[in-house]
Amino acid sequence: MKTLAIASVVGSAILFIYLAVAHVLLTFHYSDFKYTPDQDKLLQTLSEVNLEDGFYFLPYSPPEATMEERMYTMQKMMGKPMALINYHARMEDSPMTLIMSFIYNLIAVLILCIAMAAANDKLNNFGQRLWFVMLFVFFVIFSNIMLSYNWNGFPMHFISGQIIDIVVGYLLVGLWLAWYYGRLRVRKA
Repeated sequence: MKTLAIASVVGSAILFIYLAVAHVLLTFHYSDFKYTPDQDKLLQTLSEVNLEDGFYFLPYSPPEATMEERMYTMQKMMGKPMALINYHARMEDSPMTLIMSFIYNLIAVLILCIAMAAANDKLNNFGQRLWFVMLFVFFVIFSNIMLSYNWNGFPMHFISGQIIDIVVGYLLVGLWLAWYYGRLRVRKA
């Protein structure tokens, strides 16, 4: 249990620090979102519509629409503008965001550590342990991030920053875990 706790907490700290550096000091996230000089007008318009906080796909059918009505709406809108809107009535900055980020990192790294511990007898060297971690990374990229690109039209300028974060962040975590679990194998021998 102590081994799992050390591996998870150190791995989470590595990931958290990397993500902080990536978002604050490195410049590749500067292009995540596009800028428009009309942002004040757009925000005013959204505010006047009295939207609830939520994620909107425009155009979209009302919840009670039949499948035929949904298909008609989509066909009618082909070739016309569409938008994804993540709307919040108030912009807030909270320390809870940082705390929850660390907790989410901790849970993700804990899952990796549990899998690594279960497979450690089969992972005979540093490279195999690192590759094991990176397989999780590629799983997330292709089972989630690239599907958002494919189905929801998330732009590549946004997706690429996420991919860089997950590859570099978990490469650093993977280096730590490959070394740490390798050290444990040597102790057992």
